[in-house]
Amino acid sequence: MKHFIQQLSLAVSVSAMLFIGCAAPGDRDAPAGKENAGYVWGRADVWNIGNAAAAEIWQQWTSHFDAENLDGLLALAHDSIYIELSPTEQIDGIAAFEQRIGNWFEAADVSMNAIWCVPIQYHEEDGTPDNSNWLIAGYDFTSIQGDTTTFMDRHANVHIEDGKIRYAKIYTHEERSGVNRSVTLSVDMNGYEGEYSSVNVYGFFNGWCASCNEMTDEDGDDVYTATVQATEGEMEYKFTLDGGADLQEMFEAGTACTKTTGVYTNRLAQVESDTEFPAVCFNACGACE
Repeated sequence: MKHFIQQLSLAVSVSAMLFIGCAAPGDRDAPAGKENAGYVWGRADVWNIGNAAAAEIWQQWTSHFDAENLDGLLALAHDSIYIELSPTEQIDGIAAFEQRIGNWFEAADVSMNAIWCVPIQYHEEDGTPDNSNWLIAGYDFTSIQGDTTTFMDRHANVHIEDGKIRYAKIYTHEERSGVNRSVTLSVDMNGYEGEYSSVNVYGFFNGWCASCNEMTDEDGDDVYTATVQATEGEMEYKFTLDGGADLQEMFEAGTACTKTTGVYTNRLAQVESDTEFPAVCFNACGACE
């Protein structure tokens, strides 16, 4: 059974390319408005969009990880859970999972940021849907242990059986570690003419969570400040308003204080030690005039 699931996981990766998005968690009855697609070992049209309940289970799983809730994870883990972390590292069984994750939570401050997911359904040769569900999910992990932060950009093929996580194959796209530094950032809102209720800063240091680091203005001069923990080296970040990305700063590629990667242009700073950067004007490289 385990060997079959591992082989089927390879097909999941290929077939998922045909689907986009993730069924809304509240829309339990909206799996399939689409015909089957994809293939497994030469047999065509074996996948379609899966039940949104699988996405709900994954959301619970990631929330428990982010809260370091080991009991919650164990409640969602199948007794025969098997996780392939790499070609040479696996977690086999509920006892090994409890020990591995429990030790990790004790040693580190762990956060998990769920980014996207696609639930899909496998169909047998006679066309009937399999009783279990698959999903493909993208997420990132941040683990702070002592004075070192490790960031991991990952996606996983996940098999859900009887409402529990039965199998997961993890793919790590990026992993970087660095020494933690205390970085103080300030933004001057005096030149901003729109309305807002809060000012936030987000970036690599918090997994691009727009609501996680709210800034304060203790003296009421419209200069907002926050201190974050970032790793040495390049730090990409932005200031944003009201705890979301809709009112974030927008820079053109090539702006002096920025770095552009693909379609994203972010502020860029170099962190070498505990640092307090001077205040800058919202959506500008320098101080407000």
